[in-house]
Amino acid sequence: MKNKMVDVRNHLCAMLEALGDDTATPEQVAQTIERAKATAMVAGTYISAVKTEIDAIRLADEIGQLPVAVEAPQQMDRQTGRVLSFEHGRRA
Repeated sequence: MKNKMVDVRNHLCAMLEALGDDTATPEQVAQTIERAKATAMVAGTYISAVKTEIDAIRLADEIGQLPVAVEAPQQMDRQTGRVLSFEHGRRA
């Protein structure tokens, strides 16, 4: 995984395809189901964390301050304070 939402989506779709495999043995199906459950749980946690970060960014747009726990945007519109893009690992 490359730590982007598109990678999470692709991984979940791969799990769906594996669950629909008609040629799998019952043992393979059982393993795939357990793996899909674990994948769904981890993906749900990841998506929730991304939603929280997006909410923090929206709040920053409203109040003009970014919480310390959120990475700083790479670019902001200086007149409006709106976030334009982000760069991981950097904080203003």
